[in-house]
Amino acid sequence: MRQFLVSALALLITIQYYHLNNESQTDFEKWATKHQKFFSGSEKIFRMEIYNQNKKMIEEHNQREDSSYQMGENKFMVLSSEEFLYLYNQQIGEFFEVKKNDTIPEIKKDILAAVDWRNYSKVKDQGTCNSGYAFSVSNQIEAWFAISKKQYGIMPSVQQIVSCSSLNAGCAGGQNNFAFQYVKEAGLVSTFDFPYDPYFAMCNIPKKPYIFIDDFEWVGLEEKYVKFYLNSQPISTSVNVEKWQFYKSGIFSDCISTRQNHYVLIVGYDSNNNWIIQNSWGEGWGENGHIRLSPGNTCGLIQQTYQIV
Repeated sequence: MRQFLVSALALLITIQYYHLNNESQTDFEKWATKHQKFFSGSEKIFRMEIYNQNKKMIEEHNQREDSSYQMGENKFMVLSSEEFLYLYNQQIGEFFEVKKNDTIPEIKKDILAAVDWRNYSKVKDQGTCNSGYAFSVSNQIEAWFAISKKQYGIMPSVQQIVSCSSLNAGCAGGQNNFAFQYVKEAGLVSTFDFPYDPYFAMCNIPKKPYIFIDDFEWVGLEEKYVKFYLNSQPISTSVNVEKWQFYKSGIFSDCISTRQNHYVLIVGYDSNNNWIIQNSWGEGWGENGHIRLSPGNTCGLIQQTYQIV
């Protein structure tokens, strides 16, 4: 009994110590603990200053009554806007190419009032590798197999696209149409065969690829056509994400331009015609890894859109 009481007292003291220690931490230190970030010396002071600036900006934004979306703390809290753009935005710019259809078919059936494919592909985290193009395409293939072929759990290797798609530039960025072309010609293994490691650059495919698509096509530039094709499957596209850093919830329309610098997956639209977008920055960002955009060509959303055929 005495040993039990001693053990219980020791546990109580430990819990109380942790509680007091946690209470004495600054908001920055609590954030660093949560996200397993460790800083010291001048770097800690520098990152703490950025954290406090970002926290103030978020709080001021969320007090506005004229904003349709909320900001929130996430893994990007110790990055300046310049660092965020450098690490998570690729420059598509002049290398932006579009494989267009010769003709866009006539819409012969009613478009659904709302579509939501969020549960057909898993939200993933690209890390600091500019591989959004690969995640956009891989997640579209994952969802396409589930929706069109009723084959669930197909997890195409993102790393294979990053490492082996020669028309793209690995972690320096790429384009969804080049990634689709690679998958069409070479096929993919699963992520279990060739796991994602953004710092592994060798194209070393461990087995014969077995995940293929027949073809792909461009379906963009008009909202009604993108929505029409969304009735059948999610659509890979590029967007401008310069102001997405601290998006938390709500309808986003605060885009700087329509010049694309990141790739995402359009997984639907709601009854108010707001787009539902699946990102590749992890489930801790946005609405469990998703963002909702206002209707139209918001952030350049409907310019580089592709479906699987």
